[in-house]
Amino acid sequence: MRAPIINCSANLFHWLIASCFILVIGSFMSCETHPNLIIYQSETAWVTLRELPADYPSLGPNHHPYTISPEKMLTLLEPLEYREGSLLPFSWGHSRKVFSVNQGKTLAQELVKAFGSALPQEVVTFTIADEEKPDRRTKGFTFIVGDELHLIIEELRRPFYQGEQKPYQQQSFQWELLPTSRQRLYTSRPGGKGVISNWIIAPLR
Repeated sequence: MRAPIINCSANLFHWLIASCFILVIGSFMSCETHPNLIIYQSETAWVTLRELPADYPSLGPNHHPYTISPEKMLTLLEPLEYREGSLLPFSWGHSRKVFSVNQGKTLAQELVKAFGSALPQEVVTFTIADEEKPDRRTKGFTFIVGDELHLIIEELRRPFYQGEQKPYQQQSFQWELLPTSRQRLYTSRPGGKGVISNWIIAPLR
């Protein structure tokens, strides 16, 4: 006796194929990076999510999303200082704050929002205009690995008209970030060698 033949309609077959396709695409897109997702935008500041720039080493996976309070973030941004080189060899100028009080408060509020939405493969980028000279900007990005905040300043009070610069390339005048007692500068080689002076690491706990 022959087994009965069950005929599936073409519409049902197509529906099953379409459902499988949607599931595959949906699972793929859930792992994708947001395409430069804007978290905050105003006339003086800009905070977005994007992939780590290709020319920077990946230390990941990043510990994102991450919950941190604005108050804690402000304690990391507010005391951050840098110093500029002088015309004399092996001589440095006086230290200065990287962010003003208002800049620190603005960034602290928006960076914590960004970290709450960031994917493991993303970094939080920011651009903020100088208060004294609005035509100048400070630009960089930050991410969290483990319980440490990595903060990279790509441009420091740089005039807008000078355009973009290459990764690791600081401005024509020499400057470096000054870590506090619990902070350190990133090193590209073992043994504390290959110091990158615009990349600071701060513990979160």
